[in-house]
Formats: sequence, C-alpha cells, structure tokens
Amino acid sequence: MNPMMKRNIKLYFRDKTNMFFSMLSVLIMVAVFALFLGAGDWGGEGIRDSWLMAGVMAMATLTTSLGAFSRMIEDKEDKVAKGFFASPIKRSHITISYIVSPFVVSVIMTTITGIAFGAYILATGGELPDATGILQVLGLILLSSITATPLVCFIVSFLKTVSAFGTISTIIGTLAGFLMGIYMPIGNAPSAVQIIMMLFPPSHAATLFRQVLMERPMELALYGAPAEIAQEINENLGVVFTVGTFEITPVMSIIYMIASAMLFFGLSAMIMRRTGK
Repeated sequence: MNPMMKRNIKLYFRDKTNMFFSMLSVLIMVAVFALFLGAGDWGGEGIRDSWLMAGVMAMATLTTSLGAFSRMIEDKEDKVAKGFFASPIKRSHITISYIVSPFVVSVIMTTITGIAFGAYILATGGELPDATGILQVLGLILLSSITATPLVCFIVSFLKTVSAFGTISTIIGTLAGFLMGIYMPIGNAPSAVQIIMMLFPPSHAATLFRQVLMERPMELALYGAPAEIAQEINENLGVVFTVGTFEITPVMSIIYMIASAMLFFGLSAMIMRRTGK
C-alpha cells in the first residue's frame, strides 16, 4: 500500500473526534427516524428496520469518506500538501492516495456499521439476507464507496480551510439524507424533486441496498397481497426507481454509479493536480 495512503488512513482512525463526526449524520438520521418517522404504517417492523438499515449503510459510505477527506484539507491549510507535491513523490501517487484513503475508510466503517445494525435486527427478531444476499451487500458496500468517494472528493477539492470543510460537511450530510430518500421517502416528494433525487448517484446505492435487505421482510409482510400493492410500496419507499411507467433496473443503477464515479474521479484528479502546483 502507498505509504501516504497508510498515513492518511492511520490518522483518520487515530482521530476519534473526526470518526465520531463522520458518523454524526448517520446517528442523527437514526435518532430522527426513531423519534418522528418510525411510528408510521410500515407493514411490519421488519420492513421498517431493513429500510432504515439500507439508508444507514448508504449514508455511511458517503459521510465516512467525507470525514476521511478532512486530512487532505488539513494538509492544504497547513501547507503540507504543497510540500508533498514538491517532493520526489510522483504527483499521481499523492493524488491517488488522497482519493483512495477515504474509499478504504468508507468500506471499513460501513462494514462495521452494517454488522452492528445487522446484530440489532437479529436481536429484535428481524430477518437478514441469506449468504448470497450478504455477499451482495458486501459488493454494494464496495460499489457505494466507489461512487461516493469521487463525488465527495470533487466537492471538497475546491476547499482550502478546515472551517469551510466543516460547513460543507454539515450541508452535505443534511442534503444527502433528503436526496437519498431517507428523511422523506421518494414517493412523498413532488415529481420534480424525485427526478433530482434519482440523479444523485448515492441514491442509487440506497435503492440497491433496499432491494437486497428488504427482500425477505417484504416477502413475509406482503405474502398473498396483490402485485400492484407490492409495486406501490416499492416505488413509495424507494426500493425501485420509476420515471413515469419506466422502471430503472439494478443494472442501470450500477452502470450509472460506475459512470459517475469515473467522471468525478477524473475531475477530482485534474483539480488536485492543478492546485498542487
């Protein structure tokens, strides 16, 4: 592993305050859900808890990678980054280390989050996916982190101070909760807002997590129910995305997420190289 990459990852896990704040949006989301959103008619606690777990994991990939980017901003503010770029270390290695380190942090933290939430669901008598589903969840953690990290990097690459980073982090954490259909299910949003939510790449991560984590609880809760009712619930809760009568398939979501990751990775690398001069 790149020495700079190791450095960035170690510094993230050494800073317990930063770790806490990188998970703060997730904790707030759980608190808001428990206090205000969880009391509605979900068709069963299994559906509710699995829906929340999917949102928590999708959000965690975003906020933890965001928290890990604080190292890049601190290095900028302290002029450490300029020293790195002036050193014999290849610019490409420096740039990649700043981008890949948050990805690794995101995967680790989201996996831990998933294990903790899964333990809660099992302890309360809920249902988790089978072995195949768990492998799918692990794959989605990787895909979601790959999607979220370049997007976050693109946003924060314009920042130069820790105070600005703190402000942007708060905005991103709050806005992402709405765009990913966590604070408000997509079915409750106006049509124009639904389109904006679907254009936000991490929203597709949330819906893919829901499809895997909610499959078994939905089967149990809706056994014998008409297909139309199941489809309506899926659309309302963001288990599937539809535009008019057209349904976005999982393959389409995956392609969109990968394409957005490639786009923002390229833009971020270009910006970082220029600012490092």
